[in-house]
Amino acid sequence: MPLGHHRSYKGNRWVAPPRMFKINVDGATSENGRNSSMGVIIRDSQGLVVVACSRYLFGQFTTPEVEVLVVEYGILFAQELELSQVIIESDALSAVQSIVDRETDGSLGHLYSGISQVLELFSRWEIKHLKREYNRVVHELSQLARRNEASQRWIGVSPRIV
Repeated sequence: MPLGHHRSYKGNRWVAPPRMFKINVDGATSENGRNSSMGVIIRDSQGLVVVACSRYLFGQFTTPEVEVLVVEYGILFAQELELSQVIIESDALSAVQSIVDRETDGSLGHLYSGISQVLELFSRWEIKHLKREYNRVVHELSQLARRNEASQRWIGVSPRIV
């Protein structure tokens, strides 16, 4: 998968690259008229939870919509935390491929374009598709938000379901 730029010089001196942070994301939709939800977890290079989020959305979104919205939310969350090197992982192949291809057409093109612009602010980034069974924690976080119809955040601690 493509990487964003990687800068290791500041002025004329070498600077050790920051640690990579992994952002796992998943969105949930429902056919029974319930609202959509998202799960995001950011871990450091040691696997420790930096932040986790179970977010309830006040609206019903299609699967492609919620999957791109959760990627956007995850990278904006990382930007808010001032993380400079990230790996984003999602089990939504179409969302990952559209970001890699820098898709700008269609009903979600504006979201993919915005994601590309935000990713350019990171010194290094990578986006990967992974199988659903390897993305179980964020799936559970998104389901938790939908069950409780509420959003929660855990900073520096793991939610019980992790």
